[in-house]
Amino acid sequence: MFKKEIILAMSLVATSMSAQSAADYITVAGGLVPIPLMIKAGEQLASKNSQFKPPHILYNDTTVGFQLFCAGDGLETPSINTGTRQIKPAEFESCRKNGVNEIVQFELGRDAFVAAQVQSGQLKHLSRKELFLAIAKEVPDRKDNAKLIPNPYKTWKDIDPALPDLKINVLGPEQNTGLYQTFLKGILLPGCKQAGLFKDMESNQKEFEAACKNTRKDGAFTEYRGHDNAIQGFKNNPDSLGIVSLTAAVKEGLKKVQLDNMDPTFTSISRDMYELTYPLLVTVKKSHINRIPGLKEYLAELTSEDAIGTTGYFYKMGVIPLPLVERQQVRADVQALKVIFN
Repeated sequence: MFKKEIILAMSLVATSMSAQSAADYITVAGGLVPIPLMIKAGEQLASKNSQFKPPHILYNDTTVGFQLFCAGDGLETPSINTGTRQIKPAEFESCRKNGVNEIVQFELGRDAFVAAQVQSGQLKHLSRKELFLAIAKEVPDRKDNAKLIPNPYKTWKDIDPALPDLKINVLGPEQNTGLYQTFLKGILLPGCKQAGLFKDMESNQKEFEAACKNTRKDGAFTEYRGHDNAIQGFKNNPDSLGIVSLTAAVKEGLKKVQLDNMDPTFTSISRDMYELTYPLLVTVKKSHINRIPGLKEYLAELTSEDAIGTTGYFYKMGVIPLPLVERQQVRADVQALKVIFN
């Protein structure tokens, strides 16, 4: 996200706030993935309490959301940021520097990445090594494994003769999004290790990540910003392989392509045993709780069993619920306004 876009987002907050009192409604910023859940909970609460004003949604991403969230403690700043990753140390420090000293964070449930194609797709299973070799900017030279060369692979068959003679076209999340961290840690880095690349760098995690995350720019790999963009990519090219949420794959009737024999089941995702699982997180300014009408009630609705339970409306929207004990703990922590520490 460019700086001018951040400034624009800030100006939009200021403009909307000038139209009515900043304390009149809840402002939600952050990642696009949890936003439909935030909207749905607002609708549910409004149906129970006509005085509740639905939250004002800023459609940006987790990183920009935290920049807005951590800009200060005033009511002109968002009360809530959503995302699929934890707040980073630098973001936490920015919050503290700007007077945002007490932060509550909790999970609404879980989702996960899967490799997927349209039902007519020819791929059945892949290793993360094969996937990495399909999208990496540089790969080992087959004549000299110690030497890196620009990625020469045009088809899946070029990588492994057992794979289909199908042009490589992979869709993955944009680096600026919260989902990218799961993509990096769950696919790119394991695939890079399996391919035997940059072994001398593995002791230095930052250096290793920097080397492994370089993806090709020749059209074989395309970044998407939101899952709607990914779905459009399937429509534009039915032979595409997409790394998308399980929710999106099920909703769109896509076929899962197994990665390294990992099985994204309800149980494995709920219990965070599937490696490509990611949380649906809500981060809240504790100081806004008693300053913005309806915020406390909104948090109670978000964490109610009607929302996050195994038959709740989030589950009907594709979210994998947390195990019962974890759901109970989330509710207890939110009721107590338990503050996170870094």
